[in-house]
Amino acid sequence: MSYVWRYEGDCELPSDIADAILNEWESTLKAERARILDALQTKIPNEAAFKDRIADASSDQYEAFLASTGAYWDRDWIVMKQRVKLAAKYNAWLTGIANAFAEGGTFETNVTAKKDKFKELRRVIGAVGHKALGTWNPVTMAVLLLRGDTRPFRYFDANDSFSGTHEPALDPTKGRYVTPSMIAQGVQGVVLAVYAEEAGLTSLRDSILTTASNTLQALADFAKISGYTVALNLSWNAGVGNVRVTAELTSKT
Repeated sequence: MSYVWRYEGDCELPSDIADAILNEWESTLKAERARILDALQTKIPNEAAFKDRIADASSDQYEAFLASTGAYWDRDWIVMKQRVKLAAKYNAWLTGIANAFAEGGTFETNVTAKKDKFKELRRVIGAVGHKALGTWNPVTMAVLLLRGDTRPFRYFDANDSFSGTHEPALDPTKGRYVTPSMIAQGVQGVVLAVYAEEAGLTSLRDSILTTASNTLQALADFAKISGYTVALNLSWNAGVGNVRVTAELTSKT
């Protein structure tokens, strides 16, 4: 055995999302309607704020984006048109948000209409788990195991394996701060890889996993305990048709 410990977990995606989760998402988001409207109106209380924080801010970024376009673009006219038209849209914007965030308005009806699209969450659940299901899945468990957390062992199932003697591999302070970034990068890698696989884009799938793994390894190297060698990566497990997450404390000095 050429490591101190190793964890491997396969991200099994649920076939569907339970109605309880969908209904919770719908009711929670609708309950935020008034708060969202209030936040918008607080941040953009008048036309001057609209021009400064939305219109001009957008136009400045759009102009910078178009700065690299080739000569075949009539860039100056495009930039001026966008800036002039957007700056004049305050009243339309104000009416639009009032209608959208009125009780029973477009915001609420679209939340209900898009409810089925929330089923895309199953790819995320396959990576990290969900509290309503009482599950922790491989991305979450791999990162927490590197930090020395023993709770993941309580959530192991047939998709998880562990060998060696567990101990922390990450510095307590650095590990705590990089954990959210590690989990976010892992989730992004899993979700995009699964989308690519479903589209039959196996080369792109593997490229996504390599890119995500490089970032995860850089984060792990930054946060590891001095003198330790660690590994954190994503790969495609053809045997189960999904992403495998591997975390390892390879050696220590």
